[in-house]
Amino acid sequence: MDAKTDTKKQILDIAENLLLDRGYNGFSYKDISAALNIKNASIHYHFPKKTDLGVAIIQRAIHRFRKWADDINSKDFSNSKKLDAYCQLFKIFVDRRQVCLGGALETDFKTLPEEMQAATRQFTATVYQWLESFLAVSKKKGDFNFPGTAKDQALLIVAGLQGIIQIVRVTSPAIFDSTVKQIKRSVCA
Repeated sequence: MDAKTDTKKQILDIAENLLLDRGYNGFSYKDISAALNIKNASIHYHFPKKTDLGVAIIQRAIHRFRKWADDINSKDFSNSKKLDAYCQLFKIFVDRRQVCLGGALETDFKTLPEEMQAATRQFTATVYQWLESFLAVSKKKGDFNFPGTAKDQALLIVAGLQGIIQIVRVTSPAIFDSTVKQIKRSVCA
């Protein structure tokens, strides 16, 4: 990896962490430049506007999720184990005491630039559509049995996981596991 690529990745990594800790409106290029000990101009070289940086973070997250989904779909795991793996994506944020990207962006949505709103919609749809499709197939195969549609169940699961991540920040990480158990009970009923 050359120095420019490495700097760009470091900028993205720090900006994403700040976004997950503080929200989009809670950090500036100054915070990133201080963390990397570089000038703001170096950040502007890679991302002329903060919107460009925000969209790049979201696009990278979409790419990571699609890669994860392709990987999990290719494995010969039970659907219960695949649901566990999906829930573990959220557990990472619990361990860091951060919110997930969807939760951070959706909270700030009304104040995000239009390009970021469009990217946020794409990210949310990507994650949600995978879960809805997974639940529909699992229910059809008889692995899961839940009331209502896969769409409704996917909304319930995403809301539960995003919500518990918020609650864990002010309570205890242990309650995340209780929520995951309840989610699993709700689909395996």
